[in-house]
Amino acid sequence: MTSQGSPSTLQNPASSSSDAERLAALERRLQETERALRQSNAKLRLALELGRFGLWERDLASGQIEANATCKAHLGLAPDEPLTVERLRRLQHPADVERIEQAIAYALATRTDYHVEHRVLRPDGRIGRILVKGCAFYEGDTPVRLAGTTQDLTERERIREEAQQAQRRQEFLLTLNDQLRSFQDPFDIMETTSKSLGRLLKADSVGYGEYDKARDVVMVEREWSRGVVSNEGRSFAFRDLPLWAVEDLERGRTLAIADVATDPRLGDPAHRAVYAMLNVRSSITVPLLNQGQLRALLYINASEPRPWSDEDVSLIEDVAKRTWIAIEKARAEIGLRETQARFEIIAESLPALVWILRPDLNLTYTNERWVTYSGLPPENALGHSWMNAIHPDDLAKILEDVPGLIRTQENYETEARYRSTNGVYRWHLIRAAPLHNAKGEFTGWVGTSVDIHDLKETEKALRMSEERLSLAQRAAGIGVFDWDISAGKVTWTPEQESLFGIEPGTFRGEFADWEEKVLPEDLGPVNKTIQEALGRGDGEINVVYRIRRPDGSIHDIDTTALLFYDAEGKPLRMIGVNIDVTRYKQAEQRQQLLIRELHHRVKNTLATVQAIVGSTARSAASIEEFYQGFVGRIVSLARTHNILTEHYWQGVPRGADPDGARSLRGRGAQPHHPERAADRAALRSRGSHRHGGPRADDQRRQARRPVHLRRARGRHLDRRGQGRQADALVHLDRARRTARHRPEPPGLRHAPSAAGAHRPAQRAGRDGLR
Repeated sequence: MTSQGSPSTLQNPASSSSDAERLAALERRLQETERALRQSNAKLRLALELGRFGLWERDLASGQIEANATCKAHLGLAPDEPLTVERLRRLQHPADVERIEQAIAYALATRTDYHVEHRVLRPDGRIGRILVKGCAFYEGDTPVRLAGTTQDLTERERIREEAQQAQRRQEFLLTLNDQLRSFQDPFDIMETTSKSLGRLLKADSVGYGEYDKARDVVMVEREWSRGVVSNEGRSFAFRDLPLWAVEDLERGRTLAIADVATDPRLGDPAHRAVYAMLNVRSSITVPLLNQGQLRALLYINASEPRPWSDEDVSLIEDVAKRTWIAIEKARAEIGLRETQARFEIIAESLPALVWILRPDLNLTYTNERWVTYSGLPPENALGHSWMNAIHPDDLAKILEDVPGLIRTQENYETEARYRSTNGVYRWHLIRAAPLHNAKGEFTGWVGTSVDIHDLKETEKALRMSEERLSLAQRAAGIGVFDWDISAGKVTWTPEQESLFGIEPGTFRGEFADWEEKVLPEDLGPVNKTIQEALGRGDGEINVVYRIRRPDGSIHDIDTTALLFYDAEGKPLRMIGVNIDVTRYKQAEQRQQLLIRELHHRVKNTLATVQAIVGSTARSAASIEEFYQGFVGRIVSLARTHNILTEHYWQGVPRGADPDGARSLRGRGAQPHHPERAADRAALRSRGSHRHGGPRADDQRRQARRPVHLRRARGRHLDRRGQGRQADALVHLDRARRTARHRPEPPGLRHAPSAAGAHRPAQRAGRDGLR
């Protein structure tokens, strides 16, 4: 029990009180020191955080390293990951380890601080750069630990490298621009760009290929390579690339591949084989588009994996665009020079005046032909000199049209007379087209003036010839047609349409339209004839057929045409003329009617004459009596025939159908024979003066004579009769010739009937008999 207290306390109460006060003072000082330390630590942490410094401490005996989260972040570690000397050395770049150890050894030997800048290989594969500062702590003369800070210099180094790289790239672009401006050949531009870009980026190959959409291939126009097989001049199928790559390139997206072997987009072995064939491990391809269409590719290949930075992609895209612009400009300049050369060749070789005129009508260009034609010196051929060469009437019209042309900016065509160097005005055809500059602004006209003076004279003569031809066709009723056999189209002239009774311009131009107008009974034979002629390869054809006009009238058409064939004998065209032969057909029918009637009348007349000869011979006692009786009967017959035919033919209509007469005779109707009536009248008149008639008188005289006298008498009469008959025929022939030269009576000259054609001969015969 200590109820009575401690012996020391009881013995020295003042000493106990003094110790308590000292202890309290120490506690207060400790608290103040801890508070100051906390404040100092807070300030240190704030300074470290603001400066992004890492803290570390290394125990030299155990090799353990303590580091804060910032220091571990500089090394690429997580805050809770342990850190040892061995782990630290693995994180340091192998090329920097020796330099780091030398710096630490020197600081320990000289008891000084050390700082060293080196690279670290972070676990994620990135390379960082840090600045390490530290000092050693000793126990006696022996260093026991190291402590210091770390500072991440990766970003600063990146910025510095980017600045240096940007400067190098800027210098590269400026140099490239100077080189591109000095080249005029597109292939030189491609080659220079590929070489410069490959050396800058330290690539294995750089090339420029153009895309042929029709063939779906990329042709490598130029390629620079470093120790690898060049692909220049080769072509590759564009569709051999992966579909996603094709789509990206067609949309204008840059295609970057860091490693063909590990890129997940190239999982298909066939796609990797394409890159392996080209000896490509990493690649970047920039598409070049024009108006939304893929035109070319700029590619950079490396045989080793390579991560392409954004700066690399940006630089390559910039170079690709500059190259494309330079190539297009060079090609445009080449095309412009070629166009200018072709224009000058064409302008000088054309048989026309070629010129360029500004809106103020100032002539700025003309070919040599204008100088020769106008006779002006070359220095005076431009400007407004052309106005003095145009006929005043034509110039006034042109000047009147100019304001409207400037407003509408349309093509212009007119005709004007130009005065030549010998003072003669000749017609020219002027054709002008508007000119615009690159901004679309109207700058004038380019045109030609073609000498058409001879053509106008020819057109005038042709027009007069066509008028005469048209008049002749209308007068003769001739129509012209052109049948395109392969197309089935038919072209008719206006005279042809009038021939078929339709209004000019109403023919529809179809072969079937012509067939509709042909009578059905004639269409089949006509088409058969045409097809047979085409099958034989005839060069000419003639057919006659009938058509029905819209008014219902029937017309006869005579067609004569030429047939044309190709090299294989296939019919091409049929060109011909149509003639309306209706009136000729009607005249032919009337002629046939008259011929048949004439034949019939001649037969009847011969029969009548035969009867007259027989009856007169039987009744005549002598040749003189026979002659008188025969002539009298013939004269009576002629008079009777003349009287009867005048009344008969006046009743016959013009163009009567001869078939009608045949049909009447076919039904038993007897035609009228005036010759027979005259014969009967003559016989009756002769028989009234003899007993029993002529036959009885002849029989009585013959009966009274002996047989041998009768025979001799008969032979004598035959010889005398033959002589008399010959005299009569001579007399009739002489009368006929006399009547032929005698003027035709007015009444017969325009006789419409068929009988009227026989009246002159009848009257001639009658006069001869007289």
